[in-house]
Amino acid sequence: MAAKTYLKVGRPAPDFTIADAKGSTFRLADYKGKQSVVLVFLRYVGCPICQLALHDLKDTYDQFKTRGAEVVAFVQSPRETIEKSGDLSIFPFRLIPDPDGEIYKIYGVGDRGVAGIINANTVLRDVQAIARGYKQGKMEGNMWQLPGDFIVDKNGFLKLARMGKNAGDNLRPDQLLGYL
Repeated sequence: MAAKTYLKVGRPAPDFTIADAKGSTFRLADYKGKQSVVLVFLRYVGCPICQLALHDLKDTYDQFKTRGAEVVAFVQSPRETIEKSGDLSIFPFRLIPDPDGEIYKIYGVGDRGVAGIINANTVLRDVQAIARGYKQGKMEGNMWQLPGDFIVDKNGFLKLARMGKNAGDNLRPDQLLGYL
């Protein structure tokens, strides 16, 4: 069942503290008064669509930095899986494992059951990801999990609060950049 999105643009973003994939502590409050933060919630590292999204964020990261924003990506995979999946140093942004869905819940990023996974948009995004060489890996977490996109401005307020309608419905970097 989908989580109710109660977060609204213009409201304070819920603060949180969590360890990233490298074991460093990430605190949203540390960015208040300094820069915006783009929070991208994906499914898991074995998901081809999520791999595509992570690499697209990597390829456009400098554009986010130029606009005064930091990027933080969440996955349901545990730290061990992320470490086994490849070289973390290729991602210039924070990759955060959240296998218990703690931050997903705080931000209201949930699921829509089978309708969120089996639909034309998800199939299209999956085909695009596979065409770029991304392969299905181990499924982890809630198999029905949907993506979500949030932008927290430098004052700690939500500038974007969005949950995807299906597994392929995460915003592309150019769309996210449009909100900055």
